[in-house]
Amino acid sequence: MTDTRTLDTGSRNAVLYLIGSLLQGLGLLVIQPFAIRILPAAQWGLVSTSVVTIQVVVVLLSSGLPLEITRLWFEPAGGRIRSRSLHTILSCATLLIGIVGAAILWAASGASSDALPLIFALICIGLTGSVLGAQAVLRAQGRPTAFVGLSIGSSVVANFAGFLAIVWWGASASVYLGAYTVAVALTAIWSQSLVRPVPFGSALGIGRHAAHIALPLIPHTGALMLLTQGAVWLLALSASVSDAGQYGAVLIFALGPITVLNALNNAWTTDMMGASHANRDATMRRITRSAVAIGFLVGVLASSAGSVGSIVLSTAPDILGPIARTLPLLSVGYALFLVGSNELYVVAKTRVLGLISPLTLLLAFVSALPFALSHRLEGVAVVHALGFVVLGLVTAGVAFRRKAFSLVVLACTLSVVHAGVISLLGLAPINILSAAAQFVGGLVLVGLAAGYLMRKRTSVSS
Repeated sequence: MTDTRTLDTGSRNAVLYLIGSLLQGLGLLVIQPFAIRILPAAQWGLVSTSVVTIQVVVVLLSSGLPLEITRLWFEPAGGRIRSRSLHTILSCATLLIGIVGAAILWAASGASSDALPLIFALICIGLTGSVLGAQAVLRAQGRPTAFVGLSIGSSVVANFAGFLAIVWWGASASVYLGAYTVAVALTAIWSQSLVRPVPFGSALGIGRHAAHIALPLIPHTGALMLLTQGAVWLLALSASVSDAGQYGAVLIFALGPITVLNALNNAWTTDMMGASHANRDATMRRITRSAVAIGFLVGVLASSAGSVGSIVLSTAPDILGPIARTLPLLSVGYALFLVGSNELYVVAKTRVLGLISPLTLLLAFVSALPFALSHRLEGVAVVHALGFVVLGLVTAGVAFRRKAFSLVVLACTLSVVHAGVISLLGLAPINILSAAAQFVGGLVLVGLAAGYLMRKRTSVSS
């Protein structure tokens, strides 16, 4: 029998992680309508590019270490001290890279003020590593409130500080990013008080283990980032900037489901890595079943919002509506990929990700290029979504082998059903009334399905 209290705690933590992730994602988005009316276009471009660069580079530099920090925490023999030691190594390594990079740029630019936005970005990259490391430990400790607090501090508060700075002190990217950096620095200090690091000298022993984990995963991390956002760059280079801009206008319909599932994965990761050896397979199957179902519901809801989103976010809904409805097809595949990756961390076989993700990226690139060259954006969107479906199926196949084959089949089935839903939505005209009806209908159906699944889980646990 499943412990109801464990399920309730996991659900509550998942909700907290979801709220924190949504707030983090909304940090720049909420400020943007106001900041773009204060900053000149070029200065706002520097701000938005710098913030995105911080997020992307930190993920590349940390390359798998946050999940390894969480995994080590649950090792019975000295796992907690090793987890905190790896947190120390991640914090110090990223800080060193950020400070050295900022110093080199400062010297190379001749202390020019034009280089300040990028210098502040490099400093933020250095500081954010300690926040990610602390969050990895907090996730293992089951402290989602503190985890969410760090997310809000390093994103929402930082962007709000930047906005207040340009209102009070001057409309420039340097002012915005200077205040942003101060907020990130205070958040980093707070993270170290929440999770006290091991002295650096004592932590050096795990440095080789950190390199052993991180270096093979750099190709995986880079490929995953390109699978997520590379379609825009592909269109800009092979088609036109206007095509890239149109596609980017509705990219939120890929990034939105990914953000939601990443947030929920914080709870899935803790459950899988914290499970006893005897319960590990049962826990893996339970979480995979939940993740695939949630991925399906999130994807269908996002697809049902595609038409109304294309009307609100663009001036060409007839072109972008089909793209917005198609991109969420990645949801089930991405959910399966997350759980499969967690399993590979549990069994210490993450090196295979350094092969799976780049090969999937190569396949997606070759498949999408003809569509991009012929300006067929909907074809690019289909390849974009199916790339994640392939990634999820291959990762889960390697991670689970025969232990959860039926769940991989379930994921395939739900992806096919989702594609059918997208086809049905495409039959409706794209106008505001039809778009609103699609979204409301999707919301009702997903709500009913979610309620049924919750009641079923409650009855099984009792």
